[in-house]
Amino acid sequence: MSTHLSAEEWARVNALFHAALDRPAAERLAWLERECDHASIVEEVKSLLAAHARAGEFIERPAGSAGRLLDDALEGGHHEPGESVGPYRIVKLLGEGGMGVVYLAEDSRLGRTVALKSLPRRFVDDETRRERLKREARAAAALTHPGIATVYALEDVDGETFIASEYVPGETLRDEISRGSLPIGRAIQTALALAEALAAAHERGIVHRDLKPENVIRHPSGTVKILDFGLARFSDAEQTTLHLSREGMVLGTPAYMSPEQIRAEDVDARSDLFALGVLLHEMVSGRHPFGHADAATTMAAILGAEPARLSSDPRADPALVSAIETVTTRCLRKAREERYASAREMVSVLQAVQSGAGVPAAMAHPSAPAADGSLWWWRFHQAAVTAGYGALVALLWHAREIAPGPIMLGLLVAGLVGAIAAGALRLHLWFASRHYSDEAWALLRPSAAFLRAADVLFVLALLAAGAITVGDHNYVGAALIGSAVAALIGFAVIEPATARAAFPSTSRRSGI
Repeated sequence: MSTHLSAEEWARVNALFHAALDRPAAERLAWLERECDHASIVEEVKSLLAAHARAGEFIERPAGSAGRLLDDALEGGHHEPGESVGPYRIVKLLGEGGMGVVYLAEDSRLGRTVALKSLPRRFVDDETRRERLKREARAAAALTHPGIATVYALEDVDGETFIASEYVPGETLRDEISRGSLPIGRAIQTALALAEALAAAHERGIVHRDLKPENVIRHPSGTVKILDFGLARFSDAEQTTLHLSREGMVLGTPAYMSPEQIRAEDVDARSDLFALGVLLHEMVSGRHPFGHADAATTMAAILGAEPARLSSDPRADPALVSAIETVTTRCLRKAREERYASAREMVSVLQAVQSGAGVPAAMAHPSAPAADGSLWWWRFHQAAVTAGYGALVALLWHAREIAPGPIMLGLLVAGLVGAIAAGALRLHLWFASRHYSDEAWALLRPSAAFLRAADVLFVLALLAAGAITVGDHNYVGAALIGSAVAALIGFAVIEPATARAAFPSTSRRSGI
């Protein structure tokens, strides 16, 4: 699903969403439909309400909440330091979240330190969560890459399931960002390392789905590793038959979800690239590109707002900051088709940025203008249609003279308005593509709806005028109706074809 709303309409979505949250859950949808009759706005608010409900555990109860700690205390708490769990001796608790508890432990068989992950005690008997933990082990064990923590073993001990994996000392990326933005060179190096690790995972058919600063740890040597494949999804058909989540369930951390994750749509590797774009923006600026005080507003911003402009250390090279913003902007596109096609492509872009070459022109935007003459034909079409509409206004004027009356006058005015609006928009697009060809693609989507409305208004005026005059003035009436059909074919068939050739992916998203 992709809804094109204006900034004012997205503000309305956000306001209605929060107003609905203030009402009892059972009354929200009925209230919303009474309050707003704009179908697209209602659809987006319903989507946000559904995502809010499905992601409730992440939104309403942060890891470490008092309620969860009380539950664990009542159910036996954590394993204590010195306690033996099979061949492992617990050293200390490293951390805990909604999906698992991680201990530092010693493997008595091999004499090495490991990170030992298990389910929180209250979920030990939850078969779905046990299967998800096992899937995490299988996902990480299938990968051999220096940027991904190695899994050593999957153990079942006294009814509990444990993953024994490489212990990576150091601090998380969240710890680093909490102190402020990273030096720009370090941020690029980190993003490049993460992109290479993701490329390795994606090429094995594994999508992480929960990339965030807490799941990235930097070793004292400076290298970074991705942890926690607990929400990973296999692309392989055999693996996806596990059905470990309810249909339409949102999995992930709201602030790092892609729009398609929030909407509970199917996800692919490009969702990880969205999360990586958020991380890169945070590393450079120290701020989340869609960040708000609460998760609900952040999700609404991810769906409808543009990311915040990238700010950085004023001492940083402006050209380098601009190149990074180009990368993050593309990663954070709402439509996955407009992001980088793969993590491997993003690796190439980051390597070029790191070397000082900047972002290659062909990778700067979702759809750089074609270089095979297609853009010239698209420009020619815009100019030809504008000239044609001018000629057809003269035909409408003639029809009004031979069949005077208030109706024909109204049709002339409607046709004139449609022709002027469509012509002005087309000339604007032509000028932008001629002088700012690398940015012309960005103008297609916001112009599409207005251009279509102007085209439809003009065609309807021609058809109605033709219907009125065809009886007494057959030639004029036939010319008007024929011109209307030709204009309809032009903007409904020919124009989309030239736009697809000139702007291969953006035209499909914008509808031009």
